[in-house]
Amino acid sequence: MLESLVRKIVSIDGVNGCIAVNQQDGSIMFKEGNISPALEDITAFFGSGFDVVASSLDIKGLKFSYLQQQNQKIIIIVRENGYIGCEIGKNASFEEVIENIVKSEKSQVTEKEEAKEEEKISETAESELSQEERFLRSKLKQINLLIDEFSEGKEKEKWVEIVRQKFLENVAGKAIENVIQYEESTVKFTGVIDPNVKEEEIAGVTKLVTDSLCRKAVEVHGAIEAKKKVHNVIEKLGIGR
Repeated sequence: MLESLVRKIVSIDGVNGCIAVNQQDGSIMFKEGNISPALEDITAFFGSGFDVVASSLDIKGLKFSYLQQQNQKIIIIVRENGYIGCEIGKNASFEEVIENIVKSEKSQVTEKEEAKEEEKISETAESELSQEERFLRSKLKQINLLIDEFSEGKEKEKWVEIVRQKFLENVAGKAIENVIQYEESTVKFTGVIDPNVKEEEIAGVTKLVTDSLCRKAVEVHGAIEAKKKVHNVIEKLGIGR
């Protein structure tokens, strides 16, 4: 968490560099941007001795501290899992930078909450799918990876059109095609598949689709290059060669 926060803070206007240190011993955990020796030393000092000083002075709830020496401006961010030291430009405002750091932390928390919610929705949706629908989704994932690899990010539409045409060539394919959408050159499963469509039929139709894509790839890239691209997809799917 500290690492992602440091990256966000370094992107803030006026921040030159940041370093995160261990809360217990002041050892460096992560750094980004321009780091001066003084920033390392001061942040490490906080990491190794701040808890003792704060306890003796009964300091509680401190989240930020900042200091200025000569032309250096340093902000120390106190967090439960470590300390982050940031050096800011000599013309930068402590208050403005700290305000932007707070905003960055809030956005980071929001992004994590949204990601967890999306993951929960995805898991719920996946659990509600039939075996045939899960199988179809896995096959569409393979098809999309082949499209990405063969198109090399260009003119994906013509590869998607091959997929659409193949699905429409037989009855089972048409039933499957009814629950497929083609959005932004991606083949997506949507809706509820006809309960009469069996897994074997999905396997047969999607094999026709992948075979057609591979034949087109050989035509466009040549046999050797097409084979390499298929192996790339296999690796992305985590399947052994």
